[in-house]
Amino acid sequence: MKKRAANKPGFDGAKPFKIRTKISSVRSETRTMRAIPGSFEWKYGRASANLALYHAGSHYAVLWERAGTADAKSPNFESTGGGGGWKGMPDGRCAALDDISLAVRELGKLVTVRLTDYCVRGMTVAQIAKKHSMPPKHVISEREMGHILGMDLRACALHFNFI
Repeated sequence: MKKRAANKPGFDGAKPFKIRTKISSVRSETRTMRAIPGSFEWKYGRASANLALYHAGSHYAVLWERAGTADAKSPNFESTGGGGGWKGMPDGRCAALDDISLAVRELGKLVTVRLTDYCVRGMTVAQIAKKHSMPPKHVISEREMGHILGMDLRACALHFNFI
């Protein structure tokens, strides 16, 4: 049965979970979301999560999307082809790039690389631990990387004034 599910489009090992979402000051509803166990959405997007850390990581990911640097498929607004396009970069993209560069300066390059892998690219804790390990002398366990990413998110939340 798992082989059939793995062949379906969009199957990536994600599991569904339910959250209560506030729509207004008096209304809320239950929504179903999907996330890969061990990813940012799985750990911080559920009801038992620390909301300040979730909002800080989500804000960081939104900045990368606005800057157009989150993925190779992101639009390039600097191109001049096609006539009638942008004559320069849009203000929102410039502001997002400024916010990202300030975060890199304040938080540090390694912290922002880990946050980008975790919040923007959707890598799991195990994948990030494997990426940042230096075998054979220093292998980072998944448990250690979970604590490191928690502290990175706390620093991100402090930087963006969510805490």
